[in-house]
Amino acid sequence: MADDSGSSETSVDADLETVIQLMGRMVRTMKSSGRHAEAQELLRLCEEAGLGPRHVPVLFTLVLNGPVPVGVLARHMALSPATVSQLVGELQRGGFVERSPDPRDRRRMIVTLHEDHRERVERFAWRRLRPLRMTLEALGPVERRHFMQGWLTMIEMMEVAALDDPDPGTDKPRPEAARTPEEPETPQTPAAQAADPSPCQIICPVPQAPRTRES
Repeated sequence: MADDSGSSETSVDADLETVIQLMGRMVRTMKSSGRHAEAQELLRLCEEAGLGPRHVPVLFTLVLNGPVPVGVLARHMALSPATVSQLVGELQRGGFVERSPDPRDRRRMIVTLHEDHRERVERFAWRRLRPLRMTLEALGPVERRHFMQGWLTMIEMMEVAALDDPDPGTDKPRPEAARTPEEPETPQTPAAQAADPSPCQIICPVPQAPRTRES
């Protein structure tokens, strides 16, 4: 267990400065690993298949937990079955996953990585996930619990800050109570929910392929 002595003397602003520096190092390292030739090849194949960053958490989850039914995949990803089913369908059309009947219950479909891309996807996923696993393994049980609580708190605060963002063209946040009766809350469609980043996507963002300048 790390020594916590003296930590109470550090100001929040000083710790914030350190967090910003550490996040900068993390992003630079992740971008550097994204320039790996095999990673760029995978991104090119995804782009050609019409796939985007929102599909990557499905592939990562299959690497960690697959093959699994869509419902189980959805639980692991903390998304609705409808959203995950849509993502799986797009990945299947792109040739990255395949669905087959469950031998124990043929009413269910099992999702698995397609053999054509399995090794490439697994190498890409573990290149991103290995540092996270090594971090968790290096921490003791209490440290790991604090680490996970810190991540959870940060995500929750980011969600709160997003809700408090001001409307475009105004200086003040728009409170929830300000919604008029003519403006009912629109339920999220599967496509809209799929666009939201999952925890996996936040921790392991996908580097964007370099854009070519149009002539």
